[in-house]
Amino acid sequence: MADAPGMPDGHKQSLATTSLDALQRLHAASDDELLRRMGERDEAALAALYDRYGGLVFSVAMRIVGDRELAQEVMQDAFLRCWDASPGFDAARGPAGGWLLRIARNRAIDLLRSRQHQARLRESAPLPEPGQPDTYGVADASEAIVTRQAVSAALAALPPAQRRVVELAFYGGLSQSEIAALLGEPLGTVKSRSRAAMDRLRGSLRPHFRLDSTAEGEQRR
Repeated sequence: MADAPGMPDGHKQSLATTSLDALQRLHAASDDELLRRMGERDEAALAALYDRYGGLVFSVAMRIVGDRELAQEVMQDAFLRCWDASPGFDAARGPAGGWLLRIARNRAIDLLRSRQHQARLRESAPLPEPGQPDTYGVADASEAIVTRQAVSAALAALPPAQRRVVELAFYGGLSQSEIAALLGEPLGTVKSRSRAAMDRLRGSLRPHFRLDSTAEGEQRR
C-alpha cells in the first residue's frame, strides 16, 4: 500500500492542542464514534480518522489516477467531503470506512473524467517522432480514459454489496480477510460476493477486452 502524504497543518494543530489521554481515547474509538464527533465539529476526531484511513484512501486514489500529486488532491478532498457530510452520516447504511473509500473513489473518477484532467493528459503526451501522426500520444491517453470509464460503468452496475468488496480489494489493496473485518461480514460471505462480482464484471467487460482462447482457458481454471 502506498504511503499517504502528511496530514494538513490545520489538523496537526488540532492534535497538538489535544491531551494525550484524549488522543488515546480517540484512536481507540470506533469509526462511528469518530464520525459522530466530527458531526459535532471535533477536528481532533477528523485527525484520528485520517491517521486510521489516510494510507488506504491514498492507495485507492493512486490505483485510479496513477499520479501521486493527483492522488494527494483526491485524498484531501475526500476527507474534506467526509468532514462536511459527517453530520448526516447514518451508520445503518454501512460502515464508515467503506463510506469514506466510496467518497475517495467517486472523487478520483470524477477527476479522471474532468475536462481539466483530460487536457493535462494531452499536454503531457509525448511528442511524436518525425513522420508519425501528431495524435499518437492523445489517442493513447484517450483509450486509457475510455478503458477506465468502461470499468467504472461495469462497477457501478454491480449490486452495492458486491461492488464494495471489489473496490476494497482492487482499489484498496485489502485481502478478503481484511475486507471481512472492515465490513463486519463473515469471510465466506465476502468470498462469495467477490466471485459473483468477478463473474458479472467479466460478462460486462468482455465486449471491451477481447480475450484469446488461451487467456479464457486460464481464467476457467
